[in-house]
Amino acid sequence: MRGSVLRQTIAWTAEGQRFKTKAAGVAAGFSSDQLQPLHEANWTVLFRAADPATGRKRQISKGGYRTRREAEVVLRKAISAIDAGLYTRPTSLTVREFVEGSWLPGLESGDLRASTVAMYKGSATKYVLPHLGGQRLRDVTPVVLKAWLDGLKAAGVGDRTCEIAGVTCHKLLKAALDLELISRNPADNSAVREARPKSKAAPPVIWDAEQLRIFLNSQREDRLFPLWWLATMTGLRRGELAGLRWRDLDLDAGLLHVRQTIVVVGYHAVVSESKTPKSRRTIGLDPATVAALRQHRARQAEELLAVGIQRSDDGHVFVREDGRSYHPQQLTKMLASRAKAAGVPVVRLHALRHGHATAGLEMGIPMKVMSERLGHSSLAITADIYSHVSQAVDQAAAAQIATAIDGA
Repeated sequence: MRGSVLRQTIAWTAEGQRFKTKAAGVAAGFSSDQLQPLHEANWTVLFRAADPATGRKRQISKGGYRTRREAEVVLRKAISAIDAGLYTRPTSLTVREFVEGSWLPGLESGDLRASTVAMYKGSATKYVLPHLGGQRLRDVTPVVLKAWLDGLKAAGVGDRTCEIAGVTCHKLLKAALDLELISRNPADNSAVREARPKSKAAPPVIWDAEQLRIFLNSQREDRLFPLWWLATMTGLRRGELAGLRWRDLDLDAGLLHVRQTIVVVGYHAVVSESKTPKSRRTIGLDPATVAALRQHRARQAEELLAVGIQRSDDGHVFVREDGRSYHPQQLTKMLASRAKAAGVPVVRLHALRHGHATAGLEMGIPMKVMSERLGHSSLAITADIYSHVSQAVDQAAAAQIATAIDGA
């Protein structure tokens, strides 16, 4: 076997006193003959492995094993890992040291959206570091991670929060793996993946067609009617509506280009590129929506001119009378107050997006087309969110097919 296993005495004793080394006993006034080695001993493994930083082979020692057999098992595993190109030199770096000194600063200087960085940072600070921060990276095992996740669930942490914590931990350990600080990502273990909850959102609460008509009709004289109308007719997200600029619209061609969004970090509104390539999309506009936007543009130009501002194509489509942009959360509050006044249930602004998708699917528009209009990253996401609509459409289709065939 390549490498060796050595037995090392870990303490010496004389007249009931214990010393870590023989020299320490001699310094305390005992002779070499008086100092006797304790029977307690540990075993150390010695082998050679390449330093990832230089490529040169160095002698590696790993000690603290109680029996020779235990040490030999470790040695065999290390040699197998070296042969497979998977060996990583052990590091004493703790999870906290890695997260705070390397991983989080890397996220903040990277190309992730500010809201995504805030999510990872919040989850790591509140749920990962308090429990795993003191562990050395090399000591984080599937058993440790599963116990951590089970502990979060037992403490009453919600499924979605627990899921995000698991994703955060997986991401930071993957970064450690990429830097060759660990040889495997323990979060990839099947038992850990099963322990991580997978939250599933309940079917969204939306207005039915009659409630939507009541609301829209009640808002026709409101200066923000085009906002509610556009949200309903396109399914734009709240941040996409807040970030929409006039230059993103081609009203002559009846097209809307989604290029940016406004995300909320804390309470700060931050302009950001659209979340995914699928989010950056072009949506067709119907004639009524084009007409509403033309009227809105003319009205906005008059409002801005009254306060000495010239309307610009670089400006946002939906702004206050004095030209200041709306905070996304303010749009949600305004929808709530207007819904109460109209006598319909209070819903989130996202409900207008769901209403758009539901209406389209119930009309028989293909799932793929609706997924593209909504800007979902995959068709599977659309199918999962609107499975309740798909089932209703499927039942209606079954009835139509039966009528066509049976004639009943």
